Amino acid sequence: MAPGDNQQGLMADMVTLVRTAWSLDRRRVVAQVVLLLVGGAVGGVGLALLVPIVNSVAGPGNAISLPVVGAVGTGDVPLWILLVAFVAFVAAQAAVQWASTVNATRLQHLVVDRMRHDTFAAILAARWSFVLGLRRTDVIQVVTTGAARVGLALNAMVTAGVGVVLAVATAAVALVVEPVLGAIAVVGVIIMGAAQATGIRPAHRLGGELGTRSRELQAVVTDSLDSLRLVRAHEASGPWVDRLADAFAGTRETQVANMRRMATVSGLTTVGTAAAAAALVGVAVALGVEPTAIVVMVVLIGRLAGQVGSLVRTATQLANALPAVGDVTTLDAAARHAAESNLPAGDPAVGQSAVGQSAAGQGHRAPMVEFVGVAYTYPSSGGGISNVDLVVPRGAVTALTGPSGAGKSTTADVMLGLLWPDEGEVRVGGSPLVPAGLGWWRSHVAYVPQESMLLPGTLRDNLVWSATHAVTDADCHQALKRAAADFVDALPAGLDTPLGDRGVRLSGGERQRIAIARALVRRPELLVLDEATSALDEATEAAVLDTLVSLAPAVTVVVIAHRRSTIDRADHVVELAAGGLARRPAAPKSEN
Repeated sequence: MAPGDNQQGLMADMVTLVRTAWSLDRRRVVAQVVLLLVGGAVGGVGLALLVPIVNSVAGPGNAISLPVVGAVGTGDVPLWILLVAFVAFVAAQAAVQWASTVNATRLQHLVVDRMRHDTFAAILAARWSFVLGLRRTDVIQVVTTGAARVGLALNAMVTAGVGVVLAVATAAVALVVEPVLGAIAVVGVIIMGAAQATGIRPAHRLGGELGTRSRELQAVVTDSLDSLRLVRAHEASGPWVDRLADAFAGTRETQVANMRRMATVSGLTTVGTAAAAAALVGVAVALGVEPTAIVVMVVLIGRLAGQVGSLVRTATQLANALPAVGDVTTLDAAARHAAESNLPAGDPAVGQSAVGQSAAGQGHRAPMVEFVGVAYTYPSSGGGISNVDLVVPRGAVTALTGPSGAGKSTTADVMLGLLWPDEGEVRVGGSPLVPAGLGWWRSHVAYVPQESMLLPGTLRDNLVWSATHAVTDADCHQALKRAAADFVDALPAGLDTPLGDRGVRLSGGERQRIAIARALVRRPELLVLDEATSALDEATEAAVLDTLVSLAPAVTVVVIAHRRSTIDRADHVVELAAGGLARRPAAPKSEN
């Protein structure tokens, strides 16, 4: 299921968020609940102190009635003690809120980081066919912005919890001070809050729409940057600017609609609170309530109304951010369901001893790789390969050729274990390749795609990141020499020279030679190159081909190629054709 197809409801998203937090750090969740309760209790006592303080000022001889304690004369307790106690309780409440905020922030980041980590790890462990079906920008948006919105949702949930506790404490104090008047006021505030809460579900719906709009915006920005060279060369920025404007407009209108609803509810609440306060004063006068009590009740009910209004706004923000929880969990669940480990189990001993033999060895002489009736069909397009039988001899250079669309890259992906065949069998060293052995097999192969990918780091970073063993400077230099990457000798800092974003400081041919060197650093048993020499000039290509030929018999090489110069250097040629497989011998090699 793609991000944005989430059908979870408001409560389901909340349950998912709480469950995730609970599974990560139960002690911190329990501590947060305790802090909320303690903060509410301390805040309630602090508010209750307003009653004797006001009475002590307005009528020192008066007595107030307190639950359990009974009648207490306000003149019996000095005013300064009451004021000091009030400040102390406020300070205690502030301390509890500080601890609650710090605890909630740490919990928030734990949840966000874990969800990001788990989702991204699940994608990396998923079958290649699943990854091919994902839109790259959707993954980026969900794992970055979407996960950040999950953090906002958790923060809003904690804030809402604080609001609930404080509102309950304020209502309790109001009921103690004037039970009848307090009950009327509390019921009125609840009704007002319920009216405000009608915007929560629409906010949840708008939050889901905002996630969709954000993914579209991310896609437009990323696609336009990826196409920037072509856009500038064709002087065709207009359509991209229009697409970006439309994406901005969609996101903007969604956010404005949400804020319009919240502002409307807030404005009506302000007016309703003022009207309710006026009515409350009238009712209090009619009931003969003491003026000091009226003042205290107005303060309490005004505070309660503000707390409920703030609580509803927080709940609305929570509802608006909650759809991101569904987006992240949906992507994570889909990736886990598509995990490569969910393929049918098998014996992990995938001919390991056979692959380790060199072509000149005295032991096992089975082909490095063999396809027996292999078929694979892409779910989205219906393309792929069917009934392929081929042999990749051990310790030789095999050229895989054929017209565009014949399935050369698909064949390479199956050979690397990226795609699992729908039919047939892949054999490695004479033994069937099984899912349990895919990790082991990939640790023995190296791959160079047609479009080289470089990290925004140093030359050394780009050479060693995929190696399965410790790599020395000598290893790097040897691999660069074999890849005919002599241009690196002129780099200012040698292996520590930054290459810029995606190797922007290098030409296409230079990037390709570094990619070949990176593959050689892995010391592979099988090296697969997908049109990897297409960006090289003839002289450099010849040097790289010399290297590939010299790797035999220690390394088996498979080259996907169209160029005659590459095909002619192969020991073995396999030609793929639409609907079948044709074989022909390699052209004779020229004498050196």
